Amino acid sequence: MSAVSLPRQARTTPTVPATYVRHLRSRLLEAEAGLTAMTERYDRTKARFDRCYARRGITPDTDIVNYINAKSMNPELAFWYAKVEHFQREVAAYGAALTGLDAARRMLADDACRAQEYGRPRGGRRALNRAG
Repeated sequence: MSAVSLPRQARTTPTVPATYVRHLRSRLLEAEAGLTAMTERYDRTKARFDRCYARRGITPDTDIVNYINAKSMNPELAFWYAKVEHFQREVAAYGAALTGLDAARRMLADDACRAQEYGRPRGGRRALNRAG
């Protein structure tokens, strides 16, 4: 009794719903806008802080220890910097998700093409060993 071999069918590439990809893209754009806004807000707050302490003679160039202490004690700077970090993490997360989905789609599409290539005959055993 001989085994019947069925032809291999190429795997179909699983698809990610387009609505999910659009959702991720819109969230990425929102996170980028938030990052821009929070970075501007932090920069303005830090510039005001720097001007205030420069009038007292405390700058990173003249008195770095007191400058760092004052900066770490300023709650407004810490707040806006935390907001900047939050949006940086969001941009990284949504960007990584979209990049990963795209890479997986390309990788699975390549596998499907390879499965089709390997599934067809290539000339029998003689093609495998052509030494000589």
